[in-house]
Amino acid sequence: MKYDNLIIFYLSGTGNALNAARWMIEAASEKGAKTFLYPIDRKKKIELPELNGKTMLGFCYPTHGFAPPWSMIKFFFRFQKFKNCDFFLLNTRGGLKFSKLYFPGISGIAQILPVLILLIKRFRLAGLMPMDLPSNWISIHPGLTQKATEEITLRRKIKFKKFSENLLNKGKSYSYKVFLYLPVDLFVAPISLMYLFVGRFIIAKSFMAASDCGDCRLCIDNCPVGAVVMKDNRPYWSFKCESCMRCISTCPSKSIQTAHSFWITASYFISALPVSIWLANFLSDNNIKLIPFFQNSLNRIISACASLSLFYLAYWIFFLMIRYKYINKFFEYTSLTRYWRRFISPGIKLKDLMIKR
Repeated sequence: MKYDNLIIFYLSGTGNALNAARWMIEAASEKGAKTFLYPIDRKKKIELPELNGKTMLGFCYPTHGFAPPWSMIKFFFRFQKFKNCDFFLLNTRGGLKFSKLYFPGISGIAQILPVLILLIKRFRLAGLMPMDLPSNWISIHPGLTQKATEEITLRRKIKFKKFSENLLNKGKSYSYKVFLYLPVDLFVAPISLMYLFVGRFIIAKSFMAASDCGDCRLCIDNCPVGAVVMKDNRPYWSFKCESCMRCISTCPSKSIQTAHSFWITASYFISALPVSIWLANFLSDNNIKLIPFFQNSLNRIISACASLSLFYLAYWIFFLMIRYKYINKFFEYTSLTRYWRRFISPGIKLKDLMIKR
C-alpha cells in the first residue's frame, strides 16, 4: 500500500459517483489506510482532520453535457493545497445497454478541465478513469431496466478493481479509455462549453411539479446545489439547476416531470428569433463597424443572453399557468417522464442521497 490516507470528495445526483467512491474507499480500507468520504453538497468549506503520512485525494463526480457539473468546477477552483498529496479523478458518464451490447458515454472536458485546474495548483496527478455507469438522464431517454442497470454496474465494478489496485499499490493508474476517447472528447469540447454557458440553464427550465405534488419539499431540502425553491407554494427550478435528476428520481409521489411540450415549443420559437440579424441591422444603421471575428462573437453572446432571458420569461409564464389544475394536467400528461422509469443507482438508498445538515 503506497498511501496512508485516502480522502474522496464526491458529488452525486442519483448515486453513480457515490457507488464509485465507496468502491475505492472499500479497497483502501482493506489495505489498512485511513479513509474519509466527503459529499460536497452545498458545502462552502471542507475541514479535514490532521493527517500523517502520504495522502491520496480522489474526486468522483458525474458528467453533465460532456463537462463537469458547474458546482464541481467551482469546488476545484477553491480547493486548498495539501502537502504530500497525489490525486485521481473518476467521472461517471452515461453508459447504456441494448440487448447484449454495452455502449460507453463521452467525457468531453469532464476530466481535461479539472486536470488543468489541479495541475496549475501543483497537485500531482496519479490516476484517471472515466466510468460508464448507467445513464440517469431520464429527461432525455427512458430509465433503464433494473436488470440493465445492475448488469452495467456489476461490469464496471469488476473493471474498477484493476484500476484501484494499481492506484493504491503503485501510485499510478490510467484507464486506456482516457487515451482511446481523447480525440472524441476534444471534438465535443465546444459542445461542452456551450452546455456550461448556455445549455444547462435552458435544461434547468424544463422541470415542473404536477398537481398531485404532496408538498413534502424533499426536492427543495435535498437538491445538491439548492436550485429548487418554493414559490407560490410550489417547487420552482432556478437557473442553478444542474439537471442531476435527484429531485425527479427521488420524489415519493413521482410528481416531478420534465415538461417536454413546453420545453420543446419554447426552444423552437426562441431559437427561431433572428437576434443576430437585428444586431447586424442595428450596427449597420448606426454606422458601427466591427472586425468580423468580434462581430460574430458579439452576435453569439447577445443571442445566448437573449435566449436565456426569453427562457426565463417563458418559464415564469409557464409556472403561473400550471397553478391551474387542467393546464397542469395537460403538461403532465404530455411529459414523457410521466411514463418513464426513475433511476437510483443499484445499492444506493434514498437516505444516502439526503443532504446531511
